[in-house]
Amino acid sequence: MASTPDRALDAHATETLTAMARVLYPHDFLDDSPYRQVVDIVAGESDSTQRTLLAEGVAALDGASDRPFLALAGGERLAAVQAIERTPFFETMRAATARHLYSNPAVWHHFGYEGPSHHRGGYIDRGFDDIDWISEEDVRVDE
Repeated sequence: MASTPDRALDAHATETLTAMARVLYPHDFLDDSPYRQVVDIVAGESDSTQRTLLAEGVAALDGASDRPFLALAGGERLAAVQAIERTPFFETMRAATARHLYSNPAVWHHFGYEGPSHHRGGYIDRGFDDIDWISEEDVRVDE
């Protein structure tokens, strides 16, 4: 039986991609753990071509300024990400972050999502209208 190659990224790439994922989909109420999980999934699914793309993307982020991406402040990180937004690397990370961050059951409660309900009979009997982040004044019903 052939062994599976280790697909973990080095520490710098992991931290850089985690920080990039946070820039792409910033949520102050989330810690870095869900963003790190995205990077771990991307690394685990990557082949040699994808790993080259990730390495080149990290280099591009580090090269977007006179300092490494991880040394940049929030607005500078955003500018560095915007500088590479037309690249295949950016699109790969944007799509993977959206897919893996928002499909992570550990973050659903932060967004008020109770998870799939088909196995519980649907939402109609489970408080589909229990939205607590919209005030009654903001709810308008056209008659």
